[in-house]
Amino acid sequence: MSFNPNDLSRPHVWVPAADVASARTLLLLHGSGADEHDLLNLGKMLDPTANLLSPRGLRKSDGANRFFKLIEQDTYDEKEVIDNSAELANFLWAASGEYGFNADKVFAVGFSNGANAATSLLLLQPDSVAGVAAFGNNKVFETTPHKKGEPDLTGKHVWIANGASDAYSPQVRIDRLIAEFQQLGANVKFMLHSGGHNIVGEHVRAIAEDLKML
Repeated sequence: MSFNPNDLSRPHVWVPAADVASARTLLLLHGSGADEHDLLNLGKMLDPTANLLSPRGLRKSDGANRFFKLIEQDTYDEKEVIDNSAELANFLWAASGEYGFNADKVFAVGFSNGANAATSLLLLQPDSVAGVAAFGNNKVFETTPHKKGEPDLTGKHVWIANGASDAYSPQVRIDRLIAEFQQLGANVKFMLHSGGHNIVGEHVRAIAEDLKML
């Protein structure tokens, strides 16, 4: 069965807050091989008062759901990344119209492939999200392709939470990603745990505390 990635026919989970219109919305982007249910508990831990919107990645790689393909280590299908960012922006617009949440208060939260999708969404479709929490992510583009020139990310918030021994998140590339976000004006917080490709409670709690202040 085929789905339109740009609208609400796309498989997704919507969990509304008590006050949909005033609450923050967390766009939850799962890792490779997972689905739209995978990060719901993470979303609740980050902000129990938020709307949760979790779409499925519709690219298949070895039978696994992804938002775009990893061709080889540190090399991604850049056309799929660009297309996915546009699709997610369109999906968010359609969802905000249907569900009534504030499109200016959306934060993307992702793990692994979803984290890469989240940071790419902010870089390529900066008006679609107010910030990003990326767990276990990498720098997707050697040089980010901006169709309308470099975006002004002043006022945007970026949290990058990785593992020191995570082969999927080489520090030299993360340093370049952080520098890119900072050069574009984003407020960046980098956190590193001693483990590998996983999410740790310490990072979740720290981001949750920061979100309370926004």
